[in-house]
Amino acid sequence: MAYGVVRTDNVKATKNGNIRSAKFYDASDNAAAIENGMLVEVSELLNASTNREIFKAVTPSAGTALNIGVVATPELIYDESLKSKGALENFRNEAGMPITVLMLAPGDILSVSDECIDPINDSTPVAKGQYVYLTTSTKWKAVAGLNGVTSSLTGQIIARELYKQGKYLNVIRVDVAN
Repeated sequence: MAYGVVRTDNVKATKNGNIRSAKFYDASDNAAAIENGMLVEVSELLNASTNREIFKAVTPSAGTALNIGVVATPELIYDESLKSKGALENFRNEAGMPITVLMLAPGDILSVSDECIDPINDSTPVAKGQYVYLTTSTKWKAVAGLNGVTSSLTGQIIARELYKQGKYLNVIRVDVAN
């Protein structure tokens, strides 16, 4: 199974330090695995009295949720045999392990694989010129236009680049972010 891939082309957080270490929790408040390139809502510190570093990350609670970031944990592939088979798409953040979350800002440019985007529908694949926005999912949601969309995170797919045979990365320009 291929997992999401993220590339932080021109994300301000990589320069200004607006980065959070977090652990991802599902709707049942259990530690859960999550792929790179997915969107999370960063809430409070897990244990402020004993830990000043690790925040709680959850599935966005609404399309207008605040404190949204993209999961971009450096990929550490311990199984050398996987490196020749597409190491990045074989990487996933395991349940209970800290993740790196880059807090997004308007003007950021990043790339995510198709696995990170919920397409318009089954017959309309992700394409250059489509828009993406935040919903109550960890995936970006693709639409043809933003008319009537109310979201605290929107962007546009400005290019599709071949990552490797049959795999593409979608270059997203963030237009609105909190």
